[in-house]
Amino acid sequence: MQPGTTGTLYGIGIGPGDPELLTLKAARLLRTCPVIFTVISAHVEDSTSETVVRSQHPRGRIVRLVFSMSMNREERCRQVQENARLIAEELGKGQDCAYTTLGDTLSYSTFGSVLPLVREILPDLRVEIVPGITSWSALAARAGQVLAERKERLTIIPSFTKDMAGTLTFEPGTSTILLKTYRTRDLLLQRVQEEQAKDSSLDVLYGENLTQSGEFLSRDPEAIARRPENYLSLMLVRKKAAGTTRN
Repeated sequence: MQPGTTGTLYGIGIGPGDPELLTLKAARLLRTCPVIFTVISAHVEDSTSETVVRSQHPRGRIVRLVFSMSMNREERCRQVQENARLIAEELGKGQDCAYTTLGDTLSYSTFGSVLPLVREILPDLRVEIVPGITSWSALAARAGQVLAERKERLTIIPSFTKDMAGTLTFEPGTSTILLKTYRTRDLLLQRVQEEQAKDSSLDVLYGENLTQSGEFLSRDPEAIARRPENYLSLMLVRKKAAGTTRN
């Protein structure tokens, strides 16, 4: 790094939480980057992303970025802007920086909100993206469940608003990933059970804390409903095309 130059920003997807699911490139960068940003929610003590980062014995400095989970949009935006400023400040010192995010870097990630703001501050910023394993890929792998094949369609829906449960439709030959179910899980389960009563080919798979301590997988709506709602959770609802057999 030449004096006076801006550092490179590495956006690194670190997968669902198991350090063994890091790519080789992600692991190398985590070990060598001078500054590593990890993400944590307000009022939470432990950061899953930081645990993964520390497993690689990084030589660089770890900086926690707090992201608000408030329903207030203005408060969330202020937090993102402040985090972008902190990242740009380190890059402006000539430091290469890694921004780590669970799952994939550009799929429902805080990195997608931060990156444009950092680029506004540093227009000539160099960025390199390292993709990561998504939560829905991990869910399918843990259960040995096919996500989609042949002409089937895969749909991904962020499902954290309560008004959406009643509008969901599950067409034949589709797999639907319902992400971020921590506020709406029971409503979603109710909707799924209504559809199962009409069509027994519809299958639901629920997962939480995938690849981590406390992992839970189930296809039983009653067993799922007995669980406390969990931030790191999602569902896969699959409806086979007419004339095909279930997995």
